[in-house]
Formats: sequence, C-alpha cells, structure tokens
Amino acid sequence: MIETSLLADCPETIPTLSRWFRAQWPDYYAERTAADMTEDFRLEAKRDGLPVRLVAFADGELAGTATLREQATHTLPECLPALGGLFVAEQYRNLGIGSELVNAVMNFAREQGHKKVYATTITARGILERLAWQLVQPVSHGDEQLLLYRCDL
Repeated sequence: MIETSLLADCPETIPTLSRWFRAQWPDYYAERTAADMTEDFRLEAKRDGLPVRLVAFADGELAGTATLREQATHTLPECLPALGGLFVAEQYRNLGIGSELVNAVMNFAREQGHKKVYATTITARGILERLAWQLVQPVSHGDEQLLLYRCDL
C-alpha cells in the first residue's frame, strides 16, 4: 500500500532524504554540508506556501519524495508552480510510487488554487506522459537539455 504525506507531518524522514539526495546527485551536493541539506528540507516541511515537499511510504517504509516549488527553472520564471525533486528509492522503483507522488503534488497544487503545474525533466518523462502531462518545449538548463511539461489541473 502506498501512502503520501506532507514532509511537515514526518520530519523524522529528513536524514534519510538527505542521504538519498547526496548519493543520487553527488556533484550537485558536493559543496553542501549535512546541516545545509537538513535546513533545505526543513524549509520545505510546511503545509502551505511554496516550496512544499511530500513523501511517499510503501507498506510503512519511506520510499520516495517530490516537491511543489515556485518555478520549473530560474530561466522560466513564468512556469509556476512546478513539480521538482522527484525521487524514488531504487528498491521501490517501478511500483507506481513515482506516479503516486506526482498525483499527490498535482492534488496539493489544485487544493492551493493553482490551475497548472510545470516540470522540467528527462528521467521522469515516462511518468508525466502516462499521467497526460503535455510536452511544451525542450529547454536548456546549464549543460543539460531538459523537456518542459505542463499539466492543466
């Protein structure tokens, strides 16, 4: 059984989230201390406003996370709010947890009065396309080529 919650309701998961993110994106987090990362997650541990992070549990075990943040990327300030930080622990992949997290973020955005949600990705494109998100355009983000998606709520 998959359940999603706001990070605000389960702050005890922050150390695990920090370890996961450092392992998944070591170059990005190389300059960040554990305290820096903990503070980043604490800033997302709220019930309204942006950014807000959600976590997913599979049979009671932390399995993944995603956030609703202010914008898809700093180069596209008009594309707001945005799904971001989608991560599912390796042992829980291909079980529908990523889709549950995306749906939870969409529902949260809808409850907050948003009419659209954006996302930039390459790796999660399959999830977004299965959930009927629309491809808007390719975008450059530093050295990366990403795809910008939109979901009309």
